[in-house]
Amino acid sequence: MTSNNINNAIEWTQYTGETIIVKIIIRGGKKVQETKFVEDRVNAKPNGNAYIIGNGPSRANFDLNTLQSSGQTYGCNALYRDFIPDYLFMVDRTVAQHINDNKIYEKTICYAPAIEYTRSNGNLHLIPNNPHWVSGSTAMWTACVHGHKNVYLIGFDFQEYGKGKLNNMYQDTELYGPRNNEGVMEVWLKQLRECVKQRPDVHFTVVHDAPTEPMKHLQTGTDLGNTSLMTYAEFKTKVLNPVG
Repeated sequence: MTSNNINNAIEWTQYTGETIIVKIIIRGGKKVQETKFVEDRVNAKPNGNAYIIGNGPSRANFDLNTLQSSGQTYGCNALYRDFIPDYLFMVDRTVAQHINDNKIYEKTICYAPAIEYTRSNGNLHLIPNNPHWVSGSTAMWTACVHGHKNVYLIGFDFQEYGKGKLNNMYQDTELYGPRNNEGVMEVWLKQLRECVKQRPDVHFTVVHDAPTEPMKHLQTGTDLGNTSLMTYAEFKTKVLNPVG
């Protein structure tokens, strides 16, 4: 991918791989980095819409299987317990090791940071040009790297339910602890805004029945006109089951 100086936008080019650091050693009193080029084995091409599946409680009553006929699915962390997306993302070491140990990579393409790719002996795939964001934002980023122009966010709540309260469908289950950081949502929003700004040729739609004020701000906050909000009812009739 290349970037220009206008709005820091990124022009789409086919991702072929990248050079990563595989080892840091001390040689002659100096730090030396050993690197290697990792060729992309996915060779992803956009097919239909990109559906980015977050794990917010707002998607609890939505059937994810209805997404498969009209696009490609991008999921995060423990989503595989209930639904196998086309692509699964993790940035946490514990989650990556669990997914590798349980061979989830045999069921779907699993993306992880360079260090976890190396630890997995190549079972996991390298996050392309890793922006070093949280899993959901990284999934959005990668959908754009794959060439998608219409990206829908499902289960992205961008709101804090309060200290110790449910804000992830897998909270308090294996690999997930309680959520005590009340400021984490602003980090997610900041990353989403950055992705939106860098991809003015991509349209991002948040699917949600009760959007909060920060979510509504997405429609005007970037001044690029490439974001919108949609209820689940609208999503089903206009995107999944359009008439005519």
